[in-house]
Amino acid sequence: MFRHGDVSTETDSKPFFFTLAAFLGCLTAAVLVFVLGRGQGLAVFAGIMLSVVALAAGAVLLAMVTDQAYVRDGTLTMRYLFRKTSVPLGEIGKITYKEDVYSVFDRKGSLLGTINAKLTGIDTVLHQLDQNGVPFL
Repeated sequence: MFRHGDVSTETDSKPFFFTLAAFLGCLTAAVLVFVLGRGQGLAVFAGIMLSVVALAAGAVLLAMVTDQAYVRDGTLTMRYLFRKTSVPLGEIGKITYKEDVYSVFDRKGSLLGTINAKLTGIDTVLHQLDQNGVPFL
């Protein structure tokens, strides 16, 4: 789901659809509570709580859709939310792994970006990086 090529990570469909259902369900329930509750105290409180859960589910959906890493034309591209970093494979100094996150550094040791280790398809991205001689520590 949402692939950028043969060598890319993707969002797993089951958590995506679960979060989408939670978002749509809470949003629908909040609208119904506000419309049918007619301003009663408990209905307003329930509508506000459902709205908060819908906002949280929407934020998680946005993060799930934009968390990607892919290799195309000799360039590693890492995306998360509104930040996108592209680096040629030859300029990667090292990649480290700690707490389910791969950190990508340049040759000077500066952090270029991170890749979530729990993404579907991370094995193909790491294999492609290894084939191109990127050092892992």
